[in-house]
Amino acid sequence: MRSRRPSLFSRAFDALPVVGVLGLCVVVVFVAMNVLVSAAPIAVNFNSPSPSAGPSPSLLGSPNVLPFATDTFIPSLAPSASLPDSRPTIINSAISESDPNGAWTVYMGYPSFLAGTTPWADAIDADIGSEIRTRVTQWEQGPASNRQASGKKNVLSGAFKTELLTPSLASFTLTWEDDASASLPATDVETLNYDLSTGQRIAFDDLFSDADVALIAISNAAESQLIDQLGDNYDQVVVAEGISPSRTNFIHWAITAAGIKITFAEHQVAKSLSSLPAIVVPWASLRSAMVQTGPVAILAGL
Repeated sequence: MRSRRPSLFSRAFDALPVVGVLGLCVVVVFVAMNVLVSAAPIAVNFNSPSPSAGPSPSLLGSPNVLPFATDTFIPSLAPSASLPDSRPTIINSAISESDPNGAWTVYMGYPSFLAGTTPWADAIDADIGSEIRTRVTQWEQGPASNRQASGKKNVLSGAFKTELLTPSLASFTLTWEDDASASLPATDVETLNYDLSTGQRIAFDDLFSDADVALIAISNAAESQLIDQLGDNYDQVVVAEGISPSRTNFIHWAITAAGIKITFAEHQVAKSLSSLPAIVVPWASLRSAMVQTGPVAILAGL
């Protein structure tokens, strides 16, 4: 006998359990998604712990693996500190090293603050020492590692001059001579200026609210001073290019009681002069462009 086919109603009734399960699953998923979306996010702390202050650089040490030296200083968020009435004590630190094979020798003198004579002595010492260490390491592993002439010893020697030292300000000019090439030794320079209340380096824009006006004033003052200083080595074309009012021409600046001191790089304003000419631009001629409450405002008579 031929079986009777179930009615449409019967088949729908049989499918109800499956549909119910599927529907329940949809509801559960929907509720779970809403719970996840509306739930408060979990707090994650991405801040790394603050590094502790490192020890002051030693006077003698072996080369370390360090990043390339840079003039760019990244300040930390150091709070201001109460300063003593007396100025800090500066001591001469140095890196003194020689190659075991006799290829090179180094003596690089640099300033350090005697611990306890200014609040941020350790931090400033670490900053200066690290930069000098990096420069020396680069030289030892780079130019100094290649003898330019048979029997020639490559020499790197440097010293510093304190341009200004008060309870609140410190300024230094560092110079060094590099005799690692086959030609005449090269002389280079760097200036360091510190706000001792924070332990941070002072930037050009910390001094001047209008840097362009300041650069023009420095440029105008430079020519007359260089005419007298250079004498027979004065070349108007070379000087004009070397003192044009751009930041790159005046990056080696130091704070002095009399004004801002600019030291020019070798051959920047005189082709045949191996020394480093320097000028001082009085604060009085720069006051209109200065930050009225800047780190040297009192020094400049503002």
